[in-house]
Amino acid sequence: ALFTISANAPANEEGKELHDETCTRCHGGEIYTRFESRIESHVDLRRQVSFCSSNLSAGWFPEEEEAVVDFLNTTYYKFKD
Repeated sequence: ALFTISANAPANEEGKELHDETCTRCHGGEIYTRFESRIESHVDLRRQVSFCSSNLSAGWFPEEEEAVVDFLNTTYYKFKD
């Protein structure tokens, strides 16, 4: 388990940086904790990050999108998979 935590740390750091640079242009963290969230699963979260990345022309590679997904899941959603 310790290896998993340390392996996810760089992705979470990169994901946080990408999130803070791009996602906060449109909204703050309150969107992730709102009662009527459209995100109900890990699949929904991946789909939404990909949608936002495309619509904002973020230019993220798939690995960067996954880093943002990991950051958001670790920080807000806590989906198992």
